[in-house]
Amino acid sequence: MTLRWGYATVALPTLSLAEAAAAAAGAGFEGLECKVGEPPRARDSPARRFLADNRTTLDLDPRDGRRAARISADAGLHLIGLTPYVRTGDLETFRRVAALAQAASAPQIRLQGPRPHRGGPGYRELFDRALAFTGEAAAIAVDHGSSVVVEIHQDTIFPSASLAERLVAHFDPHRVGVIYDVGNMVVEGYEDHRIGIALLGAHLRHVHLKNARFAPDPATPGPVRVHRATWSPLDDGVVDVGAVLGHLVDAEYRGWVSLEDLSSERSPLATLQHNAAVLAALRAPGWRG
Repeated sequence: MTLRWGYATVALPTLSLAEAAAAAAGAGFEGLECKVGEPPRARDSPARRFLADNRTTLDLDPRDGRRAARISADAGLHLIGLTPYVRTGDLETFRRVAALAQAASAPQIRLQGPRPHRGGPGYRELFDRALAFTGEAAAIAVDHGSSVVVEIHQDTIFPSASLAERLVAHFDPHRVGVIYDVGNMVVEGYEDHRIGIALLGAHLRHVHLKNARFAPDPATPGPVRVHRATWSPLDDGVVDVGAVLGHLVDAEYRGWVSLEDLSSERSPLATLQHNAAVLAALRAPGWRG
């Protein structure tokens, strides 16, 4: 076996779930990763067009889980997992997500770490909260036939492979894994991919693939010209996509790689089709499009 290729519905906000599934399958992808709910800061986020009013979003209702499973199967796709926005400590919402995952037969549920803020709890307190919550969430997920995967994400206490590993090392990798988000690590937390992939080992359960570049921030014109990361097309950014895929193959990673492209140069559907062409041009391992 080699890499398996999926698409994250958060990147297809203008399509219905059925349209997203048909487009992904038609372009050559084999799996679908489904957005659940809306994050609290969606309308203030630079990625608002993807997070708010996304037509693929699933509700916290088992009936929506069964609908997603049916749509995916009808398109010939695997339902890879769910990507909700559950705050650390919110077990009530997580139980509802776990019931949704069970209805959808989704094998994994994404978690994000707590976000530090000025005047709030420090890193060590936030880590202890995340450790306790991850253990409780994992137990709930397992009872519902699923598992949890902690996403490497900027602005959280897990922006890098090494900081994520500090958490997941406490758990069985079949119950708690890591989403290795290549694009997020451009924004914050980059470590040599060979080191990060090797460090995570069996806890590396899923990969998000997208790209980013740095550009001047017009909101800070001077006296210092500050550059910030912005999402960019898969084939035009800081990430050496071919090299990353090579490192995954060298490490004998055999899981899913989801395209989570949040760039805005093209429409979401055109971006999906462009990404399929990029993977074909790269001769990406496992790509059958």
